[in-house]
Amino acid sequence: MADIIRYRYRLPARFAAWLLFLAMAPPGGLAYLAGCGVFAKYAGLLVWLAAASGLLAILPLWIVARALAKQNFIELRAEEALLPKATLALAFIGMPYSAIKQISVLKLSGHSVAVVVSAFGESRISSDWFALEGEFAEFLAQLEQRRAQHAKTLPPAVESLVAAIRERSKEDPLAGAKIAAQEVYHRLTAAMQNDKGVHAESLLCALGALAGYACQASVRQRNLALGLAEDAGLVQIEDADGNQYFYGDAVNSPLAESQYSVWGLAAAAAQKSGCQALPDLKAMFSHSANTLGSGEFGTLRLPLRKSPADRPLNYLKALWPNLLPTIRMLCPQPAHWPILFGLAIQEAIHSGKSVIDPCIALKIVMESAIAMSKVDLGG
Repeated sequence: MADIIRYRYRLPARFAAWLLFLAMAPPGGLAYLAGCGVFAKYAGLLVWLAAASGLLAILPLWIVARALAKQNFIELRAEEALLPKATLALAFIGMPYSAIKQISVLKLSGHSVAVVVSAFGESRISSDWFALEGEFAEFLAQLEQRRAQHAKTLPPAVESLVAAIRERSKEDPLAGAKIAAQEVYHRLTAAMQNDKGVHAESLLCALGALAGYACQASVRQRNLALGLAEDAGLVQIEDADGNQYFYGDAVNSPLAESQYSVWGLAAAAAQKSGCQALPDLKAMFSHSANTLGSGEFGTLRLPLRKSPADRPLNYLKALWPNLLPTIRMLCPQPAHWPILFGLAIQEAIHSGKSVIDPCIALKIVMESAIAMSKVDLGG
C-alpha cells in the first residue's frame, strides 16, 4: 500500500454556477423591480430589500471564490488522512486513522456525502467534488482499510484523560498543551534516567530540539488546515549536499516573538531560577544562519563539561516520530505544540537549577531550538 494517496477535491463548476445564480438573482431581481418603476410606490422598500439580500449573497460568493481560487487535495497518508472540515471555511484537518470513530455515507439528491467523525473533529466529503468518476468509492475503501489497520483500543485511563482534556479546554484553551507538556517531560526523564540520574544538559538539548521543530511543524499543519501548500510561507534553501532547510517569520513567531514563544517561556523560567543576564538571542540566530549547511550547524557552543551526550538533530530524529502520536492525542491543536514544549522546558530548567546554571540551560535550549526549527524531517 502506498504511503500517500492523493485525490483532487474541488467545487464542481456546475455547483459554483448554481450558487452564483442563487446569490445574485434575489438582489438583482429586486434592484430591477425598484428601478423599472412598475412598483414605484414600493421603490424604497425594494431598494432596502435588494441591499439586504446583497449582503446575504456575500457568503455564497465568498464560498465560491475561496473554492475556485485554490486547488485542494484529499490525502491519505501513512498515519493520517487530510480531510475537509465540516465547516463553510473549506479548511482541512489532519485526522489520524486511529482516532476515527465512525465513517458513514449519506445519500442526497444525485450524490453521496461521507461523514467521518473522529476525536479531532468531523469531516464531510461530497462525491461530486472528486475529479474522476469512481474516485469517491476508491477513497472510501482506502480510508476504511487504513482505519482498520490502525485501529486500536485506548486504555480506559487514556480515554478518560483525553475526555478530561476536551472538557477542560472549554475553559482553558491550553489545557491540552499543559497536560501534554507534563507527559513529554516525564517520558523523557524516564528514558534518560540512569544510575546517576538524568543528564540535565542532554534533557535540555532534546527538549530544545523538539521545541524548535515543533514551530515548523505547527506552521505546516496550519497550512494544510487552510488548504495551502504544506510549506507555504516558509523560505526554502538547499546546501551543497542537497539538505533542505526552512525558515521565515511564520516559524520565528512561535520560536521567539509571540506571547507564548519558546524563547519567552524558557527565558522566564531561567530568570525565575536565577539567571541574571540572558544570552544574546540575536547572536544565536546569527550563528545558526551563518553555519547553515556547514559541519558546525546545530553544534552547541558550550564548555566541554556542559555538552549534551548527543547532537540536537539526533535527538530530534529519534524522539519526534515517537512522541508525535501522543502529542496529537493530548494536544490536537498544532498551534499549541511549541507552547507544549516551552512548558516542558520550563519544568526542566526549574528542576535542574541546582545542577546547571539556568543561563547555560537557556543557551542549550535556544541554540538547539533555533537550529532544529530549520531542518527538514520530511514534513
